[in-house]
Amino acid sequence: MLKIGIHSVSSQSGSATFADLIKKKIQVYGYARKSSHGQAFVNAINTQGGIYVETPRAKGEAGSKFIPLKHHTVGHSIKKLVNESDIIIITHPSQYLKETITQLNNAGIRERKVPIILSPSRTFIVPYLWRILGEGYPFVCFSTCPYSCKANQVGRVFIKRRKRNWMGSLEGHFKSESIKIVKKLYPQAICNHVPATTSIGNIGAIFHPGPYLLNFEAIQVAHAKNNVYSFYMEGIANNKAVAQHMEDIDQIRLQIAARLKLQVFGLHENPNEERWGEILGVLRNKEKKVTDDLAELRQLRQHYLIEINEAVMSAQHWLDYTYGVERIPGESLDQTIARTSTYKKRSRPQNRYVEEDIPTGIVPLRAIAKRLGLKTDPMDRILALHKKYYKRFSKKDWRDLESFDTEYITDYLQGKFFQIID
Repeated sequence: MLKIGIHSVSSQSGSATFADLIKKKIQVYGYARKSSHGQAFVNAINTQGGIYVETPRAKGEAGSKFIPLKHHTVGHSIKKLVNESDIIIITHPSQYLKETITQLNNAGIRERKVPIILSPSRTFIVPYLWRILGEGYPFVCFSTCPYSCKANQVGRVFIKRRKRNWMGSLEGHFKSESIKIVKKLYPQAICNHVPATTSIGNIGAIFHPGPYLLNFEAIQVAHAKNNVYSFYMEGIANNKAVAQHMEDIDQIRLQIAARLKLQVFGLHENPNEERWGEILGVLRNKEKKVTDDLAELRQLRQHYLIEINEAVMSAQHWLDYTYGVERIPGESLDQTIARTSTYKKRSRPQNRYVEEDIPTGIVPLRAIAKRLGLKTDPMDRILALHKKYYKRFSKKDWRDLESFDTEYITDYLQGKFFQIID
């Protein structure tokens, strides 16, 4: 039986991953650190004999379902995670990855060459991890977390939405069988071997740190008054200046992709809207004819989205690709956000939008842009606000790329280190 390990199963995305995987015909082990939260999660799952999953229902109500544990297990043994997993999925924020990979290395993972899924990886992490496990170690980098989810109560997870499709880049040296396992686990993930599609395609760097820091004072006022601040609706959809700043950063990201000679959708100088419309138009017409067969729908998307999967797209195009918010050429980001239904439900600001997405998003994207001779003023402003509001912080996990030369950076992003080793 296929054995899957989840690192940081007590995190919100770890809980969602666990809830979905234990329904499959596989063996799942969920590892949690021996922190107070990790221990509380393991105790709750074992006491309950499973996990409660809440999902939205019609008229905004939440429905609850209990998923039984059965033969699956949770615990605190990192040795068990390493020794008994065919694939390991890491589901904690990306800024802790070097620490986690060091622990996995100490537990013997280098010898087993267990492929690791980073869910998500954010920008330019794998070269740092290869320095720990050896260049070519197999990593699968997801461009985004597969779920919009929250875990505000131990032993329960609220899955607001499962994303329709997302990109995954295969980085390093893979056996064909490992790739088949990844595709079986995540049929929604459309995989390639071009790291730029997930690194430069890091949409969290656009959606999270800018709006959080540009709205910082309003968020603090709402918190002090114990009011709910709608991160996406108040902070972006109803704040055109913030949305415009996000688009300015987004354009730098797309310029990087163009310099790397990737196909780009949404770049101001070359929007490529006609081709986008052709691809999505054909797909939508096909989907209308296949409404009940989920497997066939996924197969359709896999086939028609191959070209898009090897490209980098604007935030607006990403919302079309991921959430089905059909692209309107020329529409500004605030208008597209306003049409995104999933952002209207429980979209509250989270500290991780800064703690994770500054060091793993803005910092490496800015560093790559600088190497390619691009102006980074909109990113510089966000870093200045971070310094203003977060006077004491560590740069230990900032991916500034200073130890990598420019040729290596571009070779890595273009996928020149991928191999099949059968």
